Amino acid sequence: MVYFSKQIKFFLTSLAVDPDAEVSIVPKSDSCADPGDFVIFRYKLGTGFDSRRERVVMVVQPIVREAKTGNLLLTGFRVPDYGNYTPQSVYSLYENRQLPKENYRTYILGNIWGSLRRIRKKLRPPEDKSKPDNTQQDKKQ
Repeated sequence: MVYFSKQIKFFLTSLAVDPDAEVSIVPKSDSCADPGDFVIFRYKLGTGFDSRRERVVMVVQPIVREAKTGNLLLTGFRVPDYGNYTPQSVYSLYENRQLPKENYRTYILGNIWGSLRRIRKKLRPPEDKSKPDNTQQDKKQ
C-alpha cells in the first residue's frame, strides 16, 4: 500500500476534481515526462531521517543527458512543501511564465528512489474545422 505525505495528499485531492488529468507510473527514462507534466517521487539526499522525502515537481525543460557523467537530468519547478498550490494554480503560473525561479531544481533520475508518478493533462482531440456547421443550416430550415 502506498502512503503519501500531507502535501502530496492535498495536491492529489485537488487534482481529483480535474477530469483532464491522468496519473500513471512511468519508467525513469528520457521520455518519462515532458515540460508541463508533474512528477511525484522520492529523492535520495544523503542518509538519515527525511533523506528520501517526497517531491512534487513540474517539469519545465525536456529531460537531457549530461555529457560529462551520462546522468539523465530532470529540471523543474519544485512545488513548495507548505503552501496552497494546486495543479491548476501551478499550470496557470507556468503558462504565464510566472513560476518563481528560486524554486527551480535539477534532479538526477538515477537518484530517484522507488516509483516515478507522472501527472499529465489529457490532450483533447482538435475540433475538425473542415466539417460544415450543421447547426446554422438546421435553423434556416
